[in-house]
Amino acid sequence: MKQLCLAGLGLLLGSLLYGAGTSDTGTQEAPVPPSTVTPIKPEDTRPEALVVPVPEAFPPEEQAEDAPAVPVLVPEHLVWVAGGVFQRGNPHGEDDEKPVQEVRIRSFMIGKTEVTQKEYEALMRDNPSRFKGDALPVEGVTWYDAVEYCNLLSQKEGLTPVYRGSPDQIYADPTANGYRLPTEAEWEYAARDGQFAPGFTYPGGDEPEPLAWYSENSDNRTHDVAGKVPNRLGLYDMAGNVWEWCWDWYEGYGTEVPVVFSDPVRVIRGGSCHSAAACLRSTYRHAGDPSQGYFDLGFRVLRSAE
Repeated sequence: MKQLCLAGLGLLLGSLLYGAGTSDTGTQEAPVPPSTVTPIKPEDTRPEALVVPVPEAFPPEEQAEDAPAVPVLVPEHLVWVAGGVFQRGNPHGEDDEKPVQEVRIRSFMIGKTEVTQKEYEALMRDNPSRFKGDALPVEGVTWYDAVEYCNLLSQKEGLTPVYRGSPDQIYADPTANGYRLPTEAEWEYAARDGQFAPGFTYPGGDEPEPLAWYSENSDNRTHDVAGKVPNRLGLYDMAGNVWEWCWDWYEGYGTEVPVVFSDPVRVIRGGSCHSAAACLRSTYRHAGDPSQGYFDLGFRVLRSAE
């Protein structure tokens, strides 16, 4: 099934599944060549009190018992997601979606849509996207580009940037109030409607057509954000249009052993305009080389609740 979701994206199709190969995209030059980098995994940075990475799930004792039901102020481009506990994964899904685990999530604010090309170009002075349009989601961005964008957006709004370090050692400060990429658990929690948790197959429903631009209706290209029905939280394009980068390294649930991909890769979620319906499921997992950009892979931003 993983192969069905590689169409267009080219994610590791050559390097991890079949040998040498390149992505068919407007790929940007990697900040640091993958062959010279030994990425630092989140667990390796825990001793540094102020630069520990954003955790995938906060232990119960760290969860605020009386988290506010609504925030004081939510920017227009973000959606408030009240924290809670949910069952991550799918007992009927692929091997890397198992075992199902109970995960506790703190409240956060997440982008109503994927970052658009207009938003990206305004900060980065660059637009690597293959399909051009102000309201189209930006694509062709590396994981490192997405991290840089988050920091620049934080600085623009007078917030404390979350990320620091060099390309081969990116650290995240969980105490910072700036923008960041969602953790994989936060992304799935939001895709599955947070505390509403109705148990839909896809983010927002059980039929992909009204929810997503995917292989059956996209004409193999991206479309303007917010053109389909949102999920119950008001989030658009959580399924389809472009895959979305997450913070996490790709590993098996409950282990540090990758289930499918062996190289150090970052999690991506949501499927794209080239994906089969099976790849749009809220629990479906995939991964990408963080130093590569692909023409159907973008991101959305998140801020921790203050």
